[in-house]
Amino acid sequence: MSPETITAISSALTAAVIAATAVAAVIQLRHMRSGNLIEAVLSFRAMLEDDEHRKANRLLRGGDLARELEDPQFRRYLYRISKRLPVEDVPQRYIDLLEAAVALGNSFELIGGMVRNRVVAPEIFLANYWWVVTNTWDRMKEYIAMARQYTGADSLFEDFEYLTVISAEWAKRHPNSYARGVARMPLVNPYPLERQMWLNEP
Repeated sequence: MSPETITAISSALTAAVIAATAVAAVIQLRHMRSGNLIEAVLSFRAMLEDDEHRKANRLLRGGDLARELEDPQFRRYLYRISKRLPVEDVPQRYIDLLEAAVALGNSFELIGGMVRNRVVAPEIFLANYWWVVTNTWDRMKEYIAMARQYTGADSLFEDFEYLTVISAEWAKRHPNSYARGVARMPLVNPYPLERQMWLNEP
């Protein structure tokens, strides 16, 4: 075998090894990305379902924040806190509601930033949590508007706002999240709503 032939074979083998290494690297990166994505989504779930967030959600879901915003003394408290002014003794519910709003706002702000920068694929997060985002924004929008005016910062919770906008758009585009072309399981409610005696109770 001539030296030229050996050199050609050697070059071809080297190129094949380099190509195989590149393919393996791409596959490994995809696996790492998938693993990171799964880890991020699971961490979001853990964060949104921890004790602090459960308590915050209970307060907001019950309409407590909206009701307290009607109270001038609560608004005064929020204003003075936003300006870092001293506040005298206030009801514990004021403190609890502010902490709940800040906890939820900050959480969705963090998630919104990660989705906006595509650290997490939007379609993965939105498919599972779009309704949580829009419901939370609806419960907090009056507080956010007030906080932005009091602080003079329109950027307050802007990634949360971004996340809400794309969540609403996702909901319009995907009114049904069930897989297309897949049969449904037959379901029959043995206790139809119209037969319930309590249905028309005030």
